[in-house]
Amino acid sequence: MATVANDLIDRPEQGHVEVGDDGGRAARSRPVKARKHLTPEEKYRIFLETQRGDVSVATVLRKYGIHSSDLTRIRAQVREGALESLAQGNRKGRRPKDSAEVAALKAERARVEEALKELAIENTLLRKKVS
Repeated sequence: MATVANDLIDRPEQGHVEVGDDGGRAARSRPVKARKHLTPEEKYRIFLETQRGDVSVATVLRKYGIHSSDLTRIRAQVREGALESLAQGNRKGRRPKDSAEVAALKAERARVEEALKELAIENTLLRKKVS
């Protein structure tokens, strides 16, 4: 009978954690909670709540059911996103600098528009001659 209990301790069922009264492993199990999949909006809300300072970080973590390591990852994601956005340099009211390819395409468009105008004028003149 002791081997059955040891087998339960050594090889817990998949999706269960063995927990004893003293915090050690025992023969009874409880299901492991699935990790939360947070949306970007939820992550940003968690970030803002922890930065606000009027509530403790532990309270926010309990409220959303996440661990401190999850908060560390969220903070890193917010930092990376902010740095990436700032690196792009697009500010309101200021146009981003055009690349060489975009400049070449704009020049081609202007050339084609000018040619179209000339052809439209020529077409109008030819119609007047025919009528």
